[in-house]
Amino acid sequence: MASLHADDLRLRAAVESSPNGLLVIDRDGSIVLVNREIERLFGYSREELLGSSVERLIPASFRAHHPGFRANFFTQPQARSMGAGRDLFGVRKDGTEVPVEIGLTPVETEEGLYVVSAIVDISERKRAERDQQRLEAELRQSQKLEAVGRLAGGIAHDFNNILAMIVGFAELAREGVGRVSPTAMAADLDQILAASARGREVVQQLLRFSRPQKVDVRPIELDAVLREAASLLKAAVPPGVAIRVRPPIDATLSALGDPTSVHQVVMNLATNASHAMPDGGTIEIGFDRFYARDSFVRGHPEIAEGEYARVFVRDTGLGMPEDVRERAFEPFFTTKAVGAGTGLGLSMVRGIIRDHGGTVWLESEPGQGTTVHCLLRLSAHAADTTIAAAPDLPRGRRERILLVDDEPGLTEVTKRRLEALGYEVVAMNDPVVALCAVEHDPSQFDLLVTDYAMPVMTGMQLAHHVTALRADLPVMLLTGYLEDFPPDELETAGIRRVHVKPVNGALMAQSVREMLESAAP
Repeated sequence: MASLHADDLRLRAAVESSPNGLLVIDRDGSIVLVNREIERLFGYSREELLGSSVERLIPASFRAHHPGFRANFFTQPQARSMGAGRDLFGVRKDGTEVPVEIGLTPVETEEGLYVVSAIVDISERKRAERDQQRLEAELRQSQKLEAVGRLAGGIAHDFNNILAMIVGFAELAREGVGRVSPTAMAADLDQILAASARGREVVQQLLRFSRPQKVDVRPIELDAVLREAASLLKAAVPPGVAIRVRPPIDATLSALGDPTSVHQVVMNLATNASHAMPDGGTIEIGFDRFYARDSFVRGHPEIAEGEYARVFVRDTGLGMPEDVRERAFEPFFTTKAVGAGTGLGLSMVRGIIRDHGGTVWLESEPGQGTTVHCLLRLSAHAADTTIAAAPDLPRGRRERILLVDDEPGLTEVTKRRLEALGYEVVAMNDPVVALCAVEHDPSQFDLLVTDYAMPVMTGMQLAHHVTALRADLPVMLLTGYLEDFPPDELETAGIRRVHVKPVNGALMAQSVREMLESAAP
């Protein structure tokens, strides 16, 4: 083991007096100096460490590669600052691993080259970062739920319009039986189907908006997403506030984003804008191309220079003074009265946009309104907006289907659809009675189609019981919720498909046929 000459008192003094953990190693990797902080951090005494290999402080998964890294460093010694490179870990005497930051400084002495390693325990910082990430996720969900509450009136307004269309065209169709042409009757029925499809979209959008979800980044058509958000906002903002979508220069511009998250960003920004216009005004929503130059990127280091899609929301409201602009993106900061808002809107928007690999900033002056800009990465591929032609519906071969739903009207509709396709259907509204039918003769059915939310027994529970009686019976689960059912639970219950209601006839026909054919011996 090499030893430091007694004259190197200044190096010894510097090592001992440092508040950070410091250890000194020679070219062979032997530890020649440590301070008290290293003893505390790793749990070894000074006597145990001096003369031993530094590799004893390296986790086993990295230990074999460390001598090579060390040899390369001694060949080309160069100071490395704290935090440079990837996440690093040390291993304590008791075998536990601790996250650390390590700085390396080469030192020439009379005895040769040594390396001073500055080691800082960052366990608390990592724990704080995890807590911050958890808090941000909870804050986002809280903001989403608050937004759902604000949108309730708008959703109710939309639904009343949708129901009015369905009732009105249904009455026209009924009155026209035997009196109008089949073409006119079909047109009325098409209007009913279109209104129903819009109602389904509104419900699913609200469910996605109100629940936690993973960000599903994919090419999206910004024009369609922004117009959909504007449509909902028109019913949710005060009557004196006008919503305008700025016609895009390039309507085909596609960005990489999660449609629900981008929708949520626009809804939050527009809602904030409406609060800044107590006497009414205009909110403009739009998008265009934006080139982030080097000078811009220096102020927004989370992105790289290049071309982006810029989404903006502009209002004609009160604007912000400088002190408010500087704090606008802070969590919980708000200029609203107590109880009037959480102050999470802009903070949440920034988090979502950064999760997408973009950035956000605002421009505002008192009395001049506010514009919030959000950059999203451009997509190299256009969003897929093509609509496939309706295929011929696959037909049944008199297979016997057990259909269970506690809503008689839905049971009747689904039963008639399946029977029209050539299946024999046994429809029941009570899952307990349905289970008894399977217990009586497990071989009489070829497929179980069940609703999820039912009294006494859920569709999942029914599927588990049925599968226990007959393991090869395929099950389709229908649900009114956007649930993330665990795959292993679905597999155990024999559930091959999960569909969110309402399920259109084409999807039902295709799924039933595919399930029956895959289950055939």
